[in-house]
Amino acid sequence: MRVKATSLLIIAAGLLLAGCGNPQSSSQNEKTDTAQSPPATAASATNQVQLVTHHMDIQGPDKISSGWTTFRFVNASGLTHFAAIERLPSGIGVEQYRHASGLYQKFMDLVNAGKQDAAMKVMDSLPEWVHDMVNVGGVGLTAPGHTAQETVYLKPGHYMVECYVKTDGVFHSYASSSHPPMIHPITVTANGTNAVPPAANMHVTVSSETGMQLEGTPVAGRQTFSVFFEKQDKNLIGPDVHLFRIRKDTDIDAANAWVNAVAPNGLETPAPVEFLGGTEELKTGGTAYFTVTLKPGRYALISEVPNPRERGLLVTFDVPQSTVDD
Repeated sequence: MRVKATSLLIIAAGLLLAGCGNPQSSSQNEKTDTAQSPPATAASATNQVQLVTHHMDIQGPDKISSGWTTFRFVNASGLTHFAAIERLPSGIGVEQYRHASGLYQKFMDLVNAGKQDAAMKVMDSLPEWVHDMVNVGGVGLTAPGHTAQETVYLKPGHYMVECYVKTDGVFHSYASSSHPPMIHPITVTANGTNAVPPAANMHVTVSSETGMQLEGTPVAGRQTFSVFFEKQDKNLIGPDVHLFRIRKDTDIDAANAWVNAVAPNGLETPAPVEFLGGTEELKTGGTAYFTVTLKPGRYALISEVPNPRERGLLVTFDVPQSTVDD
């Protein structure tokens, strides 16, 4: 599980019992990684990578070039998944990553059993390198049968792609008797491209302090959202952005509760709404882009945090009727 969950798991007992109000600022201690999102000055080019899941797997290339990279995540499975991307510290590989995933699963098992104190003790045994991982985005929650697209800047290094949605209380990134861990290592080489991010017509600003703001006029058809991470609180889970469609039978309350990863039923499949992608978390100052085809109707952007609506991290918007069939 990625670093954003590490911070939350350390204080998870309190969050599970009391929910999460407005987090306190820790700007003096916060690290930034603005090199993730340099200005787009090069000539336009395509640097596209396809990731596919058929069940509890992530299939994709082992090596890609650095720079602005567009990930297309094809969810050919029957479950909701995402493809979060983390840059690993030097010397950390698959085995170390799997060991840490086992500790997160042990923590979750104890939480589900109501053993909060024992669960928190498991977090004390997390290896130090876990706190040095860097969240660099990745494709947001994607419903079965959908393909989602996200563009993010990657520096040279070693990365891990993972999904930690749950089924029967087990994180997909943790190996079980029925499936291997849903992780995929990727090496990003120094052979950079001249790719640039897509032009955006919708703009999202997200902050752990002030919530989420959406600017732009949505229309039916292909849309690109830019997502600027204005502020991430180091001591609490950092917000990301996931898109879902609101239908007549959509339960927004259920979606608001479901996105709490450390709640007993949080991120447990099946998802209560139809997710259409988005972007996973970046550090303060980072920018990512996601592209989606919208039909007329009502939609919501939501962050994978406890109580996103109360924190201003659930925003709805309407796409007006047009010639596009619903």
